[in-house]
Amino acid sequence: MSTTRPAREGERGERGALRRDGPRPGLPREGLGVALLLALHAALAVWGAARNSVTFDENFHLPAGVAIVACGDWTASVAQPPLVKTLCALPPLALGARPPSPEALAQGDEMTAGESFMRANAGRYYALFFAARMVVVTLSVLLGLLVWWWARRLSGTRGGLLTLALYALAPEALAHAGLVGMDLATGLAFTAVLAAFWRFCATGTWRWWLWTALAVAAAFLTRFSAVQLVPILVLLAAIGTVARRLARPGRVWLGLVLLAPVVVLALDLGYGWHVWTGPWAALPFRSEAFRHLAQIWPALRFPLPTEYLGGLDYIALISQAGGTHTYLLGRILGAGPWYYFPLALLFKWPLGFLGVVALTIAASAARRDARRDRWDEAFLLLPAAAMLGAAMLASTLGVGIRYLFPLLPLLCVWAGGLMIESRQALRTSWWARGAVALALLQAIETGLAAPWYLSFFNWPAGGPGGGYRLVNDSNVDWGQGLIALRDEMRKRGIERIHLAYHGTTDPAVYGIDYVPYLGGTPGPESEWLAVSSYYFVGLYQRMVTPRGRTPTIHLDFARLWDVPPEARLGGSIYLYRTSASGGR
Repeated sequence: MSTTRPAREGERGERGALRRDGPRPGLPREGLGVALLLALHAALAVWGAARNSVTFDENFHLPAGVAIVACGDWTASVAQPPLVKTLCALPPLALGARPPSPEALAQGDEMTAGESFMRANAGRYYALFFAARMVVVTLSVLLGLLVWWWARRLSGTRGGLLTLALYALAPEALAHAGLVGMDLATGLAFTAVLAAFWRFCATGTWRWWLWTALAVAAAFLTRFSAVQLVPILVLLAAIGTVARRLARPGRVWLGLVLLAPVVVLALDLGYGWHVWTGPWAALPFRSEAFRHLAQIWPALRFPLPTEYLGGLDYIALISQAGGTHTYLLGRILGAGPWYYFPLALLFKWPLGFLGVVALTIAASAARRDARRDRWDEAFLLLPAAAMLGAAMLASTLGVGIRYLFPLLPLLCVWAGGLMIESRQALRTSWWARGAVALALLQAIETGLAAPWYLSFFNWPAGGPGGGYRLVNDSNVDWGQGLIALRDEMRKRGIERIHLAYHGTTDPAVYGIDYVPYLGGTPGPESEWLAVSSYYFVGLYQRMVTPRGRTPTIHLDFARLWDVPPEARLGGSIYLYRTSASGGR
């Protein structure tokens, strides 16, 4: 197979110099377009960050990061590695944030640590989280720059702008750009790994290996799921070897081998050298998978941080059958079925974006004379297929499409190929016009949902906030609606309210005077009832109250399913007037 192909606008030559063609008639200057799209993305993300109350997992991540930096304690929350938590903790600490109490940290429970942090910083809780969220907004802007750069290298100037527009105005990107979470950062790290490895395979230079190593280290310090990058990189290298597409095959394979000590060193450094050198069988594992591993291989030992192994064990524990519950098509299931993620993506991705993906598939099959090199596309499509396949066949965590966030930037880069010029200008014009029209449709869909991007659904699935009976949990209700509820109460003159709230924050922190609704007939304290969508559909969880967390509660709101609420707040909280409805 030949390794040469026609040069395109925006590609680098063999020496790495970017060839710049003059601006095309009718097209704005590329730099201005990139700057405007990134500025719009940042503005929309900041708007969401300002309007969303602290979501369920944020109250674990930020206190854990603060505890790491201020106390040198990595045990507040082991659910994910420490890199993003630590970065997000820096602005709040600069503002004087107080860490969780020593007594709370000693319990090694993320819920307890989160509540302690909330109580200690109640007077500036909103400001601290908003400052931390700006770190993730910055990471999202970096991811926008990365997908633009990659798409420009593959598809030219117009392809880069289309890719950036799709990413910048994607509801899922905007939703997680404004939260202290791992999902956006995972997308950035995974995309950086694949883009750098693509260049390493193409050039064989140690400079690109170094970028690959840094990205891989960041990925493993961001999310436990980074382990799935290992078989993906090996498979890409194997395909490149067989197809003779690697510039220096021996160096590529050596570079892959050298990534192993890089990962171990990065983890040990990232966890402050809390390295476990004894046999793994001596650790107090709780999951069936790690207990079984310790039984069949009691002498297994490897120099990894204790908290990292504890985090892997925790993820394995909640992934066991019955560890978490999945809501799909009106039913509560013990685990997510294999078709959960395909359906959830069809419900949650905008019609414009789904249309662009379909158009790219059609163009890839039809435009033989202008198609992008299949080897380049392998770095986008093979990882996307592998991650989707793993989620469908191996994961039981059917609680949100956020676990597949890395698919979004990869598919955006792939869609940039719709703008590649063809020798048949008319055909290319139709592909490009279709792509631009669909990108505009996505922008309209996102604008109508702003700033409540978390509860976005496309129109056939019910529109923004309307698909909550199809999928729920973090797809709809992650606890983001307290600010909207508070503002609605002030608007209506509601002084006190009955509230069934799904989140890890005490609503009183946001100035809401409420009576926790735990079932039965609401009392005389208020004629208003507000219900989080999570509880509304029948899912169950422990509830945060001024007196601490309750045991797991089961609430039945089936009697209200056909009753229009007085208001839908943040796409996640439904407001009812109980007195006017006969004491519902």
